[in-house]
Amino acid sequence: MSMERTAQIEVRELKPELLSDYLKFFDKAFSDFPHWAGCYCGFYDTPGNDWDATAEAGPEHRAARSERINKSRAQGLLAYIDDEPVGWCNAQPRASFANMRSYRVAVTDPDEPVGSIMCFLVAPEHRGKGVCTALLKAACDKFHRDGLQVAEGYPVTNPSKRAWEIPWAEENYKGPLKVYLTNGFKIHRQLERFAIVRKQV
Repeated sequence: MSMERTAQIEVRELKPELLSDYLKFFDKAFSDFPHWAGCYCGFYDTPGNDWDATAEAGPEHRAARSERINKSRAQGLLAYIDDEPVGWCNAQPRASFANMRSYRVAVTDPDEPVGSIMCFLVAPEHRGKGVCTALLKAACDKFHRDGLQVAEGYPVTNPSKRAWEIPWAEENYKGPLKVYLTNGFKIHRQLERFAIVRKQV
């Protein structure tokens, strides 16, 4: 009887030496959702209201993220299976995000020691294997090491109604509510489209 091997997931904190892995991951991470192919997860670290996530803007965003990572000004976590980057989580102190955009409603006390989990992305062929859970746990550990007291996420609870199927990457980029609740988070506030979930770290 053959037994399927469960892949071991390793999570590494983003550092300049992981830049090539970061770019390798994002160069093809949105293969099933080309509309966001050029994002490179710079959305919440860029001031202003305009943002083009399409492939056309990709080279500009790729270069900007590369510069931030090389200067140790970008934070987050990369997940690996067999030494290949397969997932990403943008997790950092809430106060360090340059632009919370529509999630600034979550900030009632700017001085609160909160770590925000803004984005998840898992490579299409590795979804459903526990990568998101591994990244979430690693984010909480990172916040604890950074001296923060609260981990905060923003899962969608009432998605926009559409006539077409919402792509996986768009539907899950905040992390599924179930994953948060299963890992000790509780709903702190319920807003129209999303919940603010929290866990003490």
